[in-house]
Amino acid sequence: MSTERNSGILDSLKQWCFLTGSRSALAALVLLGVLCVTAVLVDTGVMYVGSGSALRGLLSSGMFSGLLTLLTVSLSINQLILSRIFGSPSGLTDRLEGNLDFRRNIEEIADVPTSPNDPASFLGMVAGELESRAAELERTVARSNPDLHGEFESSATDLVDYAEHLGAVKEGDDPFELLDLMLGSEYAEHIDTVRELRAKYGEQLSEEACDHLDAILELLKAVSVIRQFFKTLAIQQDLATLSRRLIYTGVVALFTAYVSTAVYTSSSTLPTTISAAHMPVVVTVVTPILFTPVVVLVVYLLRVATIALYTTSVGPFVPPVEQVKRA
Repeated sequence: MSTERNSGILDSLKQWCFLTGSRSALAALVLLGVLCVTAVLVDTGVMYVGSGSALRGLLSSGMFSGLLTLLTVSLSINQLILSRIFGSPSGLTDRLEGNLDFRRNIEEIADVPTSPNDPASFLGMVAGELESRAAELERTVARSNPDLHGEFESSATDLVDYAEHLGAVKEGDDPFELLDLMLGSEYAEHIDTVRELRAKYGEQLSEEACDHLDAILELLKAVSVIRQFFKTLAIQQDLATLSRRLIYTGVVALFTAYVSTAVYTSSSTLPTTISAAHMPVVVTVVTPILFTPVVVLVVYLLRVATIALYTTSVGPFVPPVEQVKRA
């Protein structure tokens, strides 16, 4: 029992770090660790910060040029985002019509006049209709084809469970919480199962049962499309936020590196411009500031890479890595 509880805590922690957790909070924790490690290294003398320290050369050359490079990374990210947003009127119109056609198809299956604009509510509507259709399929087969009920009961139950899992969304959930529900290959497995049932028993089923199977297949395909759309939305938002925060933290770190360089004199025989007694505190505080842009870049790209790794497939062809339960 203790092992299972520890495993659950570890999985939740990994989920928070890699996907659902606040990037600002994660960056703050990492920088707090950098602060503590620096304090220990300085206090034990492993890291020398007095006159003649190698920190002067590191700050004036390597760190300074590295921070400038990070600012150019921000420009590249902005160009990537803008390339996805810009388009000709005809291209944008086609994209809009494609989105509307997709929603109309789901609205027709769910028999509703309009579908919600909120991503979480839309997924909830799809999940609710999928659950309803799966339950109706089982009842219809039990009534019209009792000899086939055993073949459909297990699949229908699995579909209902999957729909309930997707239906756990709440209105206003951010795209990363929605993606967390949709990671994995369950949707593709269900698509294969439904196609197999349709091909194997389609001629023996009633028209109503076939309609339910067709609707379930369309809803599962919609889940695949929704997942990819949410991935695009989430990554674009994350990259835009990353670009902005790289600019903020990069400028502060660049200025800090410039000022810190002036603390050390050109000759190792001359003392630093700040009292030697205060230098350990100064270096301990300055170090996390200088590492902030790098940490921000890492925590955001960690989430982007995780999303890309576990949502690569769009259909029933699922790479082995996606078959792992969750990151």
